[in-house]
Amino acid sequence: MNPEISIVIPAYNASKYLKESVASIQSQTFKSWEVIIVNDGSTDNTFELAKSFLVNERIKLINQENKGVSAARNAGIKAANGKYIAFLDADDFYLENNLQLKYDAFCADESIDFVYSDILKCDNNLNELYVEKGVEAATLFEEVLLWEKETIPGFSSNIVIKAEQMKGRILFDENLSNCADRFMKILLGKYLKGFYIPKPLVKYRDVPGSMSKKVSLLDHDENYIIRQIKNQQIIPPGKFRRKVMANIYVTLSGSWYTNANKPIKAVKYGIKATFLYPSFLPKIIRKLFS
Repeated sequence: MNPEISIVIPAYNASKYLKESVASIQSQTFKSWEVIIVNDGSTDNTFELAKSFLVNERIKLINQENKGVSAARNAGIKAANGKYIAFLDADDFYLENNLQLKYDAFCADESIDFVYSDILKCDNNLNELYVEKGVEAATLFEEVLLWEKETIPGFSSNIVIKAEQMKGRILFDENLSNCADRFMKILLGKYLKGFYIPKPLVKYRDVPGSMSKKVSLLDHDENYIIRQIKNQQIIPPGKFRRKVMANIYVTLSGSWYTNANKPIKAVKYGIKATFLYPSFLPKIIRKLFS
């Protein structure tokens, strides 16, 4: 009998935390699951550690050359047998009732396509720092586009989605690195129906120096997202599209100035943002000179 939920764990040089993450799945009150670990060309002992879990027949292992986290997640999606697909980054941790509460939400309303919750932001040792809250599903699409606050926190360790909506339909975009999760949220908000549980169900490690803090990758990814917004008509031309694009440029301006110390790039993005949406000028000035 197929499991109800398939959990995909992309793993690249993840040996430090992987055992703890898998243990959090094994401790779930919900028991109808399988785990698919995708070793994405690790150079440490991740592969050997993952192999040791295979004594449990519900845990499977895919070994591939390094292709990036989006390709690893997509490989896991394609191999999944469950009615629903969940994700868990190899350094994060499920609270014991995470899967049960999200599964219950699907059972209560068959029209729901994906479920998410709040998370507990933690340090490297999973010591709890604070609760990071999500937004209501009804406002998800607009809020993820405007990118002014978190929408689905710890996305890739938080989301559970119907497998039928992922297999061959909405996969992670392998052209993206640190913004693949954000673009996926845009697609989910645009095309599917979500449900938000206002309760922390996942522990998320906030690791300093992570990929999300590399400005050059952020720059590449956000400009790619802008092209997809236009090419796929995710937002029709008009004032709201200009506001969304300008907001991305404001963020890139601030990131280049604050995190990369590149004032010329910062100013260029500030000018682009002002041209698209002049009322953002005070925000740009604050980012550049505060």
